[in-house]
Amino acid sequence: MLSIIKIILLFAGCICVSGQSHQDTITAWKTKFSQLAGSPQLAPAGRWIAINKISRNATDTTYIAKSLSGKHLHKIVGNATFLNDQLVIGKNRDNVEVLNLQNGSKSVHENISNVYVLHAANRYALLTKAKTMKIYNQNGKLEQLNNIEGFGINKLNRLYVVRKVENRREIWDLSSEHKHCAYSTPHAIRKIDISISGDQLFVTEDIKGEPDDQLVIVGTNGNNTIIPIPKLAETSFTEIQKGKAFLLQAKVKYDEEQKGDVEIWYGNDAYLGKDKLFFRARTQKFWFYNPNESIVKELPLTKDLEVKSLNNERFFLTYIPRKNFNYQTSNLSPEDLNDANIYDSFLNTFIPVGNFKAVRRLNRRKVRKTIYEQIICSPDGSKFLGSPDGIKWSIFYVSGKTKRVIDKEGLELPVFSQDGENIFFESSDDLWIYNLKKEQLSPMNIAHGQITRIKNNVYKNDNRAPSLSVQELLLIEGYSLLNNTTSYYLIENGKSKTVIPPTDNRINHIVFDQKFRNFYTIEENFNKPPFLRHYSRAQAAKTIMECDGGDKNAKAIKQEIVSFDAIGKKLNGILYYPTKFDPKLTYPMVVHIYQRQRQESNEYLSPNNEFPVGFQIRTLIERGYFVFLPDILYNSSGTGLSALECVERGLDRVLQNPSINAAKIGLGGHSHGGYETNFIATHSNRFATYVSGAGNSDLIRSYYSYNYNFISPFYWQFENEQYELGKSVAEDKPLYLKNSPILNVEKVNAPILLWAGKKDENIQWDQVMEFFIGLKRYKKDVVALFYPNQSHAFINGTSAEQDLSKRIIQWWDYYLKDEKNTDWINQLQKDAN
Repeated sequence: MLSIIKIILLFAGCICVSGQSHQDTITAWKTKFSQLAGSPQLAPAGRWIAINKISRNATDTTYIAKSLSGKHLHKIVGNATFLNDQLVIGKNRDNVEVLNLQNGSKSVHENISNVYVLHAANRYALLTKAKTMKIYNQNGKLEQLNNIEGFGINKLNRLYVVRKVENRREIWDLSSEHKHCAYSTPHAIRKIDISISGDQLFVTEDIKGEPDDQLVIVGTNGNNTIIPIPKLAETSFTEIQKGKAFLLQAKVKYDEEQKGDVEIWYGNDAYLGKDKLFFRARTQKFWFYNPNESIVKELPLTKDLEVKSLNNERFFLTYIPRKNFNYQTSNLSPEDLNDANIYDSFLNTFIPVGNFKAVRRLNRRKVRKTIYEQIICSPDGSKFLGSPDGIKWSIFYVSGKTKRVIDKEGLELPVFSQDGENIFFESSDDLWIYNLKKEQLSPMNIAHGQITRIKNNVYKNDNRAPSLSVQELLLIEGYSLLNNTTSYYLIENGKSKTVIPPTDNRINHIVFDQKFRNFYTIEENFNKPPFLRHYSRAQAAKTIMECDGGDKNAKAIKQEIVSFDAIGKKLNGILYYPTKFDPKLTYPMVVHIYQRQRQESNEYLSPNNEFPVGFQIRTLIERGYFVFLPDILYNSSGTGLSALECVERGLDRVLQNPSINAAKIGLGGHSHGGYETNFIATHSNRFATYVSGAGNSDLIRSYYSYNYNFISPFYWQFENEQYELGKSVAEDKPLYLKNSPILNVEKVNAPILLWAGKKDENIQWDQVMEFFIGLKRYKKDVVALFYPNQSHAFINGTSAEQDLSKRIIQWWDYYLKDEKNTDWINQLQKDAN
């Protein structure tokens, strides 16, 4: 439910954090920090490395340094891209800086719309606001092309741009030594794209006054192929076996909206509401294209069939989209492929192969999430993997005549070896290998008990041909849920070597050179701002770049991992101490809840973290609070009751610490954590106050609602996703009733602050209003903050986010520290009297 991109911002300056005064506002304090962020970039030859430094009130900067030492530091404004090992190009807003790494000279270009880098040609191109393309070589020699229409397409060192010349459009190839016009047409060009192999240019044209538009395939051999397509169709293509063949598609979206006074929704329709506009095709056609023989063949399929490539020039997978779809899974998850057939395009025959369901994988929150693809094809196009039951994988040959079941549960994403002899499987316990000749599955014993991920797989999903393969060397990430540690292993010729031993640092990014000799990570921990570290197969690891960003007191942050038992499981919690902790004193505590939070223990506590939403851990500990993040998992009692047990057992454990004032504890959460807060507030008497943001209050109403964020009825969330109830309302009404906060709203016995954005399309804001109305009916102390122009989570730094952050801190201070000089909260007490 909670979809948040964690952009961790720590701002430049040298303020003494622990010395923050109440006169220094929270917002002003936060703007004084900066930090390293984003994925580092290696120059093609690996000699230089670049990393961003981000700040809130200043222009972003990129540092460029020698990759092995971190020395010879250069700076460039904006995000940077290397042109081989000689130039680095940075763009910030409309300005571009070009730095020569050999002599340190720098040039600045203004009024630039976009930058294109061509490594193979040793050139770069700048598109100006005046629609001129300026092309430079590494020595600064300039060529230019005027009257550019729109942006260019830059893939695999090929750059094409559309140019308007009088009444014609020309597509120019700027990739070769001499720029030239590759194609010219009198028609408007709607879209251009390049094949992965780089040998074919696909041009979609609007043909005015004609019943059809057209797709033009411009070949590098000078031959063009024209295919009539439906009017205003969206075109896409799937490359088969490195350009040996293509599957082409032209699709016209369903654009029929209800007119007049009524919308009609049908109970037997697999497309409801906006689903039709987003997911349903009104018209679509498919073609097979052989570029070597210039053969184009339309596939004679009925209009209701969808086609997936099997990475094979003869065989394709067909199915009826959303057949038997009942919204028990999210629209964002891959749908089941029911009654699928292998279509033989040579013989025009269909071979039934049954149903395919998406397999799920465990993530760091110990939550099962769906793998995006239902099938994975081999690189040679001879076979593919699919799961008839969503539990075990089966191997299918593209002829459809045979299949093999791999008889093990828990195998996650499959990756083929490039020689086609083995399949590697990620899992939540070790890396597994299946030998196709021996039909034998075995663990590789390099990450036992850990979640494994293959980091150097080659994922080709050019629209409709998901293919995963890996070269001889495998780089494997192992993550321990138990210890929140990460390690990396390199496998070569069946033998493994530890590249990065288990570390409790959070590794945000890892990059490596082409020969897998040097590895670079961006790491952090709760008391360590992000830093750049170098690992090598030949020498000891070392930190090569640090930036405290003005956070001189991060090292003083104290954290404790506590363990407790709840719902029959061993759980953990993260306890943060006040920054000026004195064991002779007692302190209030704020508890934040969501689901499993153990994985957050090594996130750097920047004052500007966007997660948890509305919950400022660093600010709270600086202001003299303990902060506790207990794990929450669920059992058959239901989401709310499980959360209640987990939180109370976690609370029992941390209250063994005599420095925590048991009478001054607050509980808060956002989204799913807001729901859990609402529920616990109706069942517990252990908290002095609550803060709940954008949380459900009425499970049955939410279950039977339409979610405009996911473009879907919402009951899948309760049956099969985050709420983990496993049943429909009809199957177990008492389960839903017992876990619905609104039915016990009269039992809330501590002040509660509710908040929501009125443009929230995930959890409807009136779920918060409903809880507020219930609390008001029973004369409970409640304040609700409704922000008219905000959605589910507020953007960091906006006036609404700043207002909410300030009010939440004031709320905690009012009820947990007895700082009563806050008018908007005092108004609640005046009204109550």
